Amino acid sequence: MSTQHLEDNFSKVFAAPEFITPYLHFFAAETEMRLVVLLGKESLTAEDIAARMSGRTEEINGLLHEAFNRQIINQETKDGSIYYSASNFGSRLDNFCMFGNYTVIPRKVRKKLDEWCFEEYLKRNDYFKKVIDADPEYDNCHNEWVLLLDEVEALIDAAPVIRVLPCDCKMMADNCDYSREICLTLDPKRITDRTGGRDLTKEEAKQLVRKLDREGLMHTGGPPNWKEAGPSVVCNCCSCCCYPFRAAKQLGTKGKWPKARYVAELDREKCISCGLCAGRCHFAAFNVDKVDQTAGLKKAISFNADLCWGCGLCVNTCPVQAIRLVEIPGI
Repeated sequence: MSTQHLEDNFSKVFAAPEFITPYLHFFAAETEMRLVVLLGKESLTAEDIAARMSGRTEEINGLLHEAFNRQIINQETKDGSIYYSASNFGSRLDNFCMFGNYTVIPRKVRKKLDEWCFEEYLKRNDYFKKVIDADPEYDNCHNEWVLLLDEVEALIDAAPVIRVLPCDCKMMADNCDYSREICLTLDPKRITDRTGGRDLTKEEAKQLVRKLDREGLMHTGGPPNWKEAGPSVVCNCCSCCCYPFRAAKQLGTKGKWPKARYVAELDREKCISCGLCAGRCHFAAFNVDKVDQTAGLKKAISFNADLCWGCGLCVNTCPVQAIRLVEIPGI
């Protein structure tokens, strides 16, 4: 089988977008492509695969182990035996952008991948429609709540395990200079032998989220009933890269998902018009306006509560406590 024929067949089985075909060799080695093409839509044991690939089982096991860790194939146990099946491009892309040498892909291609992946994200998470059409049903949603820093620390205190990972949204979009290692998994059921990342102590995790808060990242996570069900995840988000906020802006779910439970309130008597809040706000709720006065050109802060998502970044940065958060009634 020629290289071109192999890549075409691999792309078809792997459900890769057509524009990425010239770059598939960055995502999978030739032997991994042959493995995926061989599997097709089947689930096979290592012995079956070794027989079809005319290789020794020991060698095939090494290939399967590596391909599984790289999310090129999946595995499941049936009747006491391990069966392997082909994964898909979306899963491999997620793994590669977080843990591979993703920037080897030209930037213009990475931008197309981000657009493709975002559209797939919207299709895959069709439960967003519930949020749009009715009261949110958060049983299957993610990034359910916009969280305050002290709430994040409470989730960390309750977490039986803490694993920090790079943010796939940020690695994919690459629209800003915020930190990349920002996603916390707090539920041991969400951690598998190919999750990746590194474990943190509670104090290390708190130091990290405080740093990210100072940096200007918003906090999301849940679930809303985490005190009963246990904490799940905490993400530290920007509005320009992170898929939940991008999706919320596109779908019009502001305030419903991710759920905003607070709104900022500005005390204009205390405000010194330093502009720090405007620099921190991801949604332009605060702005620095120039005011033409006889004494000279001075600044004034304008605030639009309708644009506020209740993340609290403005409160954390105001040097004169001129901003506070007010609970939204009925939330």
